[in-house]
Amino acid sequence: MSDTPRVTVETIRLGADRLSGAEVRQLTSSPTIDSNIYGEIPYMDPSSRWVIFLRSPDTWRTGEVWRADLQRGWLEPVCDRVPDLRAVTQSPDQRYFYCRRAFKGNRWELIRTEVATLEQTTFVLDGAPQPRSLATAGPDNRTYVYATKLEDGDFGIVRCDLELGEWEVIHTGHDICNAHPQLEPGQGEVCLIQHNRGCEIDERGRIVHLVGPEGATLYLIDVASGNKTELPVGKPYTAPCQGHQCWIGDTGEVLLTISGPDLATVLEHGNLLRIRPGDEAARAVAVGFNFVHPNASRDGRFFVSDTRTPDGVLLVVGSIRTGRTRVLCDSRASLSAPQYTHPHPYFSPDCRWVIFNSDGSGLPNVCAARVPDGMLEELDC
Repeated sequence: MSDTPRVTVETIRLGADRLSGAEVRQLTSSPTIDSNIYGEIPYMDPSSRWVIFLRSPDTWRTGEVWRADLQRGWLEPVCDRVPDLRAVTQSPDQRYFYCRRAFKGNRWELIRTEVATLEQTTFVLDGAPQPRSLATAGPDNRTYVYATKLEDGDFGIVRCDLELGEWEVIHTGHDICNAHPQLEPGQGEVCLIQHNRGCEIDERGRIVHLVGPEGATLYLIDVASGNKTELPVGKPYTAPCQGHQCWIGDTGEVLLTISGPDLATVLEHGNLLRIRPGDEAARAVAVGFNFVHPNASRDGRFFVSDTRTPDGVLLVVGSIRTGRTRVLCDSRASLSAPQYTHPHPYFSPDCRWVIFNSDGSGLPNVCAARVPDGMLEELDC
């Protein structure tokens, strides 16, 4: 990046949401493609002030990482030459953001940025296979895990020790084309893996079929040994997993959505589930909505998800303990083919904000909705 600071203000205050009264802000308004990344984890610092997002001039050129200041409304670039979302993650303590920098040859650079100070550390992963997925970081801030495509046609999970500069393929599989690896944030000893059973990839690496008739399921791998532990979700235990899941704070439980056979069944029985390794069956968290992309608060008490409704794509918050829900706001997103039209909402670490994507303006923007005082507490009663 240039040594000259580049700071701009693009915030548009959209006012009180018509459904809940929540204050909504559009943080970006440049004619670019802006994305809040993916809602499995919050891309913010521990103080819940700074929001990390990706900005690109179009859908195929390299972009930049930017930081938005919720207090002052300022935007500033953090890292340039970022090719895509692959290899991106945030540390469980919210301190660091990781991204890959475009690099020629069989070496690539991993940039670790302290979100609050913008201090950066560069790790060169010499000979490590190129990432295919979002990544995940361990609570020790040295373990870094991602998915890749191997030369034999299979897919692999790669564990890196950033302090030693070492890497190792710890797990392989034929159907983990969209693995979404997620280290358990408390101890970092197991990693959640998405298993797209029956997926088909062509000779150019493009997905022909994302899943086969069985649909997707989830399992865990031990980070030290690579040993696999199945979870009773997806067929034959439940309807297929949508491929949207996250850890529920440090509780050791997983929050996920499934695809129902029909909307009436989804609304009545619930498609937002929770499962703990060792459980015989998953349990419904909440009913009444068709949930899509869920996120759990860092304290494990609450969830937020985008939902498909006749009134649009709404953001719904709820208590994981009681199952009570409230509509937070209308995302004004279209939930179309590009990922940046999916809200991918997530809570700020302090649960005072929900960050999400919206293309309601005609361009993909990053937005923030302030959670009304007392709303979450009332749902947890």
